[in-house]
Amino acid sequence: MAAKVKFGIRLNIQGEMGAKSSGFDYTLDMARLAEDLGFDSVWIPDHVENAHLDRSKPILEFWTTLTAVGAMTKRIRLGGHAMNNTFRHPGLTAKIACTLDQITGGRVILAPGSGWFAAESKAYGFNSWSDDGLVRIGRLNESLHVMRGLMTEDVFSFEGEYFRLKDAYCNPKPVQKPYPPIWIAGDSPPTQNLMAEHGDVWFMYSKAPTKVAELVAGMRKRRKDPPFQVAVSAVGLADKGKAETFEWAQIYADERKHRFPIPPTVDDVLKSNLTGDKTEVRDRIDAWVEAGVDHVVIQPMPPMEGTRFFGEKIIHRYA
Repeated sequence: MAAKVKFGIRLNIQGEMGAKSSGFDYTLDMARLAEDLGFDSVWIPDHVENAHLDRSKPILEFWTTLTAVGAMTKRIRLGGHAMNNTFRHPGLTAKIACTLDQITGGRVILAPGSGWFAAESKAYGFNSWSDDGLVRIGRLNESLHVMRGLMTEDVFSFEGEYFRLKDAYCNPKPVQKPYPPIWIAGDSPPTQNLMAEHGDVWFMYSKAPTKVAELVAGMRKRRKDPPFQVAVSAVGLADKGKAETFEWAQIYADERKHRFPIPPTVDDVLKSNLTGDKTEVRDRIDAWVEAGVDHVVIQPMPPMEGTRFFGEKIIHRYA
């Protein structure tokens, strides 16, 4: 019997990866399909400008969309892929998260990130943006202290380099205790420090199972208690012939080549993600499980077709 794994689906609100729309109806249809098929969670990227196509292309705001999806679904958990720490004061983020956890009966996942897309923050004049990644990590570290404090303490004060709170109340508290699970996204050394101190789940982008095993072993030596879980986010290009798989991988790489200092190549996409027939996909998931993975969040291409394939052919083997 296969090990238990929880699966999530990244909803498409940017119109990329073969999506037929960036509108809310398409997003909601995808979320409801994922819920009906038995996925554990849905995920929405947090941007104010389109990060993967032209910046002027439509994209829905993260928390508004997540709240609407939560109100129109019944069971599925709700996360950000990943929540951008440069957009909001952590006190406001904590208040929103507590409120949404109340509205949805305890379905929120907190997955904060330090932010990477400089253009949108600079265009919007977000003063919290810094081109120095270590500064952004420092702000995120303080933000996590603030969010955890507000969600657990009756009255909370904090004096940091970036944030100061005095006698702050955050009521009602979240349904989930002590707070919604915190997923730390990324695996750079500074991010590993955040994971060691704050994380309930370590959220990595797709990589070879041997690399995942190496990272997990290192973190378990460093942090023995409390225990943590591991998640991998992967592009789903499954159940296609070689030529079609290559074409979709090329689309994915092309949509990202102008956004990253070292953009992914087609070979990167094919080697690191979920490609091939259902046997090959299961073999890769099994190898990740052996490496310590508990959750797999899939970015399906194209979105609806890929969601159906993974929901019908893959996830129930791991239930």
